[in-house]
Amino acid sequence: MHAMQISPVRVSRMCDGAVRRVTLSNADSRNVMNDGFFDAMEIALDGIPQLPSFDTKNPLPVAAVDHPFVVLIDADGPSFCAGFDLRECVEHAQSASRFVELLGALTWRIRSSATIVVASVQGAALAGGCALAASCDIVIASPKAKFGYPVHRIGISPAVSLPILARTLSGSASRMLALSGEVVSAAAALRMGLIHRVIEDEAALSSAAVEFAAALAKKGPRALLSTKMFLNRLDLTDDATAAGAATHASMGTAMHEECRTMLGSFWAARSNG
Repeated sequence: MHAMQISPVRVSRMCDGAVRRVTLSNADSRNVMNDGFFDAMEIALDGIPQLPSFDTKNPLPVAAVDHPFVVLIDADGPSFCAGFDLRECVEHAQSASRFVELLGALTWRIRSSATIVVASVQGAALAGGCALAASCDIVIASPKAKFGYPVHRIGISPAVSLPILARTLSGSASRMLALSGEVVSAAAALRMGLIHRVIEDEAALSSAAVEFAAALAKKGPRALLSTKMFLNRLDLTDDATAAGAATHASMGTAMHEECRTMLGSFWAARSNG
């Protein structure tokens, strides 16, 4: 297995190149999202094309599958991803809005990519981290994993995640998660449909996720990608217009004075406390 470090992400290839493992590797900062993170993720996903627009007469007009068609996203350390780098957002007023825009592009790229993306989540997947996990096709988690969008307390709307969240969870579950800011357990996330499997033996999560990705890699790539394309069409998560509008809705809140005030107060209390 060959690995390449793209600070703060590590990329390795497994199963004769059929699986690309993308590991968030900035464990000391709980794998927060900032410019370096988004740049690294863009490089990590380089070369994976997007699914073409759905066409009932030609469901999957892909001439060849010449790229790793399974991607496994996991993370080092006790947390999967704690969301945006709040220090950066406090120190630079435009950072929060820019991070929302980059998050929207990343989640759209994952959901519409011509590959099956599996997330392996341990610990906290919060705010942008929850959006990242939710954008993946299949999410496997440890019993100690936690999920949620506690972003209203800093004046940012989680709307950027809603085109996927509201169309893959039940209406009541997506509303509760998006409006309450409540952080839920892996068991609750499983009941909602936010995640798909809990590995009860936490120590076995990594190996279980690798085995699952490897098993997917043995299946017919065109069959899998055709299935993903049709699933995206059925749940409407292939709607680029809705995804763009949702990103701009979140960006609008991130640019507002309310966000600057609430974020500043939150950061001050956290720093003093």
